[in-house]
Amino acid sequence: MKQFKANIKYFRSFFKSKWEFDDYPLEVWKNINAEDKELQYGARFTNCWKLITHGESKKEAIENLKNQFIDFKKNNSKLPRPGANVPLEFSKNIRIEMNEGIAVDFFERIIGINYYHCFVSDLSSLKDFDIEDEETIKKIEKEYEVKLKKGDYYLSDIFEQINEKRNL
Repeated sequence: MKQFKANIKYFRSFFKSKWEFDDYPLEVWKNINAEDKELQYGARFTNCWKLITHGESKKEAIENLKNQFIDFKKNNSKLPRPGANVPLEFSKNIRIEMNEGIAVDFFERIIGINYYHCFVSDLSSLKDFDIEDEETIKKIEKEYEVKLKKGDYYLSDIFEQINEKRNL
């Protein structure tokens, strides 16, 4: 049924030149295993993995998706066609790969997992590993003798800072 609705939205999209939120086929679901309240419901457009949100209720998940859609529309000149299959895209990892040796060591010493057992992009941060806390920041600064710049704590930025320190 979801795909049928998506096909209808796709067909209708050819009769418009500008698409709005309601032009997209919407999916909303309850996360029965969600441990966090804010993850209890999810919302996305059928066949599109670019935009996906969560919330404490169906209404909140849909509202979050609307806000994400508005933001996406503001920052992108081209929208995916409603109902069309939009494949999942990974962020680039050029900066991470340039500091692979540091990444391997960092993952072992700080995160406690094997670097090669996960995908890390240039936009991955400490927050993605649930370690964006004061204790971890202090440990990184002590282990690598750097003073981290406040912010989102992107791993690529941290690795470049460690690399700069080593090259002094």
